[in-house]
Formats: sequence, C-alpha cells, structure tokens
Amino acid sequence: MGWITGEARFALWWLLGFAAVNAALGCWCLIRGWTDRATVRRVKREGIGPVEASWQAGGERTAARTAVGLLALGGAVDISDAGVVTAVPGAPEPSDPVLSALLEGIRRRSARKKTRLYEILDTDEFAPYRSRLADRVPAVRRYAERGRVVVAFAACGISFGLSAHGFAAGVRLPFLDGDPALWVLVWWPVWGLLALCAAAWPDERTRRWRRFNRYCRRVADTALEGLPDRTRRALGKGAFRRTPPRPRRAQGPARSKRDAPHQGGGSGWSDDTGTSSCGGGCGGGD
Repeated sequence: MGWITGEARFALWWLLGFAAVNAALGCWCLIRGWTDRATVRRVKREGIGPVEASWQAGGERTAARTAVGLLALGGAVDISDAGVVTAVPGAPEPSDPVLSALLEGIRRRSARKKTRLYEILDTDEFAPYRSRLADRVPAVRRYAERGRVVVAFAACGISFGLSAHGFAAGVRLPFLDGDPALWVLVWWPVWGLLALCAAAWPDERTRRWRRFNRYCRRVADTALEGLPDRTRRALGKGAFRRTPPRPRRAQGPARSKRDAPHQGGGSGWSDDTGTSSCGGGCGGGD
C-alpha cells in the first residue's frame, strides 16, 4: 500500500479526488444545460411574447410593467402619474391571453378600489394573470447552479480527509521532518487553498444565457416603442416602493428549486437591479 501512503505521492490521490469532483460538477452542469439550450433554440425559432420575454429578462416586476405598458398602448387602461391603473370602459379585448387575464383583473378591482402596480404581484384578482404567465414563460433556468457551494464543501471534505489520513497513517509532512500530528494543523490552510477554486465557478446569482436575455429584452423593448415618457415614469421603480411584506415562496413561473427567487436583470427603464450575465460552465452561454 505504499502507493497510497508513500510520502512522495501521499497527497496526489486526494488532490485527484478534488479534481474529479470539479470535473463531475462540470459534466453535471453541461447535461442539465442541454434542455435549456433546446428550449432557447425553439423560442428563437418560434418567437416569444413581450410579457414572457420581460419575465425571462428581468423577473416578475419587469413583466408586470411590460404588461401594463402594453395595455396602456392599446388604450385598455389609463395610468396616472401616481401609478394608479384604471381600466378604460369599452376598450377592446387584447388578443394576448396573458394581457386579457390582466385586464380582466384590473376591471374587477377597479370596480371596488384603485389598482397599483405592485398589487398585480400579490392580490387574488390577478391570480389568473400570474397563472397564465407561468404557463407560457420558457422553462429556462435564469441563474447559475450552486457550483461554488459544492466546490467549497468538497474542499472541506478533501482537506479533512487528507489530514486525517496522513495523521492516521503516520506519514511525515512533505518537505518537513516533523511529527505526523502536525497534519491536524494543515487541515485549515489546505481547505483555504482548495476553496479558492470555487471562484472559478459562477456565483448562483449570476444570470445565464446572455444572448437569449438580450434577445428577450429586445422583444420587450420593441413592443413598448411609442410608450409615452410620462407612462414610463409612472411605471418606474417607485411604483413598487410600498409593496407589503409577503411570505417567502416561489415567484412567478419558477417551477422548481433550480431557480432562485431573485429579482433583477433587464435594461433601460425596466431595470430592477444590475445583475450581470455570465459565460460558460454552470453559468451557461448562448
């Protein structure tokens, strides 16, 4: 068994195990991305609605802004400077089922009280709108996997195993003629060095599919061309400042734990936060 405990090659097998964890994580991310890539190609080939594109590019708030803006462009709603949305009597019915569900909710709520933009995300009147939007948004993960967490835990396990193995086998530290008990002290610096490899993986808050996100933003921006500046200001960030606290739950069309309930993305007037996109690996590409 000298090939395992030999001083010259003692740490090699543990480091190879750490490299294997990183390689397996990369393969896992690549396999998980196949379905997303097929969905992105299909959406680009068949097209996507502006509200669904806004959700992909910026989240549920951006989608709500886009939907209300499209209704305003069609003359179906009126938006005051304070951000109050009111249905216009006798307005034509939108052909888009998502917009139709939203307009119906605004009509029902306008009969009783004022409608503000943040209420579209919470109140029961707009549950049909949220349900239809969730069914139509592309099933594409918007954020990177938690590769950094996996690598950090792997670094902890490998460093502990390396130190424990060296101590139990009585192996002298490489380049040192000290007591094998010193392996106990080596655990922490080795863990720190291996954990640095986690920086090579994208953060879980990093956006995936840069080109697809830009494509979705262009679709939404094109659909909103001609929207008056006054309406854009009324639908700005201030429209969400009085959002009431709500319990933590999956937001919008996030159908599984693959999507963290982040806000952000988008560009121009519809920005919520300035989250960035990423390239290959778990962060995806395209």
